[in-house]
Amino acid sequence: MAARFSVLLTPSFRRDLERLPGDIQARVLRAVALLENNPFGPAGRIKKLKAKGVGQWRLEVWPYQVRYDVVGHDVVLYRVRHRSEIYRD
Repeated sequence: MAARFSVLLTPSFRRDLERLPGDIQARVLRAVALLENNPFGPAGRIKKLKAKGVGQWRLEVWPYQVRYDVVGHDVVLYRVRHRSEIYRD
């Protein structure tokens, strides 16, 4: 049986999520739930980023993106923003 991962939400992720419309929140939460089984795939929706720092992985929930890291068996969610704003801070 495949290892399951725990999904952890940071305060910044929670704030970002609360600012989204209700239907988008539901789509993001459904997509995030899939990370419990496999935070490294499927290709196309999930991508390993080349930049340094937090949020080395990106999950696409068009037109929004979720930045996260995998630490052991934990998936730490950092941000969820529109694709035009996700890399700004």
